[in-house]
Amino acid sequence: MRIGLQTWGSEGDIQPFTALAAGLVKAGHTVTLVVSSTIGQTYDDHASRFGYRLVCSGNLPKATPEQAEWAWRHMIRIRNPLKQLDLVTKYTFDPLVERMYAAATELCAENDAVVGYFFAFPLRVAALKAGVPFATLNVVRHCLPSAQIPPPGILSLGPWSYGIGWRMLRKRINRIMLPRVNALLAREGLPQDSDVLSQSWAADKLNLIAVSPQICQTPPDWEARHQVCGFLNSPASGMMDPFPAGLEDFLSAGSPPVYVTFGSMMIESPAFLDEVAELWTKAIRRVGCRAILQLPWGKFPELRADPNFFVVKRAPYKLIFPRCAMVVHHGGAGTTQSALLAGKPSLVVAHLCDQFFTELERVGVAGPTLMRKGLNPKQLAAGITRVLARPDLTQRAIELGAKMSEENGVATAVQLLEKHFS
Repeated sequence: MRIGLQTWGSEGDIQPFTALAAGLVKAGHTVTLVVSSTIGQTYDDHASRFGYRLVCSGNLPKATPEQAEWAWRHMIRIRNPLKQLDLVTKYTFDPLVERMYAAATELCAENDAVVGYFFAFPLRVAALKAGVPFATLNVVRHCLPSAQIPPPGILSLGPWSYGIGWRMLRKRINRIMLPRVNALLAREGLPQDSDVLSQSWAADKLNLIAVSPQICQTPPDWEARHQVCGFLNSPASGMMDPFPAGLEDFLSAGSPPVYVTFGSMMIESPAFLDEVAELWTKAIRRVGCRAILQLPWGKFPELRADPNFFVVKRAPYKLIFPRCAMVVHHGGAGTTQSALLAGKPSLVVAHLCDQFFTELERVGVAGPTLMRKGLNPKQLAAGITRVLARPDLTQRAIELGAKMSEENGVATAVQLLEKHFS
């Protein structure tokens, strides 16, 4: 079968699709993956190794460091997840819509079926227009209403309030996203959507949730079209970042370090990066532990000279996380599940509306979530100390990580897609 995939976003939004593309090729399908990256990451090596066609439909125009820093600080300062959603869409999605739709139209013309990232509605519109079978893939569970799941960004007063919260959230998301979706539908002469959560962001027949069942149990009130397939992890033989030179010596020289990363929440601004590095180093020194700091830009010679710190630009999480004491991260879908798969507890510093917030707290493998806005070294150090002082968090992470290692999210997703498209 010829299957087209399309995704948009940062690495956590794109990596599940590269893993799925590899799995579909292994199952005997011909695959084209269309990518629109918001951070300029390329995946040509992975596509070449696993035999799928990769198409870049246009990455986000590169902003100046000053523009990027202003936009990022503005979004973090707002803190309201729904206002953040509006700004993220305005700055990182809207500029790519026309190119995404053109690529989606081509993808539908060339393939028997298509699978799209839930947020990237242009592929759904193109599939409806062309009459091509369509499925969506979601990397979080909290975009699907349920009486058992608290709505993100809405004050929760307990399970009795979830229904009210979801109604409020639905109304606000519709106000932000429906005009965008319906403008494209109207242009193509297609019926208008009335709801984003149940229509624009979820295919009528199959919506995959690429989250481990250890985090996401299927609520009984979800429709049958919503299927939890598990974490879409790259194959063991897949492309991985090289093991940084000198890191093996650092890991062997002392106690397991704390790994600190804000992933795609880092921007190419020297002032912003220096501020984050200072926040991390002051916090780690307060705790009195060793740490690996993932800082994508800059040399930081003073940190490289400190035996308690090791600075990496990128790192293979599969190899490094198991050798750390815990992971401090931004709560992105990929990092969240990589930490759990490694059997390590987390401390989440949530930045934007799409992150996992209290998911890891709920399953007992993380300390209380911190918010990036207003975070200082004392607060971050206290959060790290609380996690390190609780062996029950580590034990629970080991238990869930062992169960997660027995899952095969890619194989499950491929089987569900084959059954649906057949």
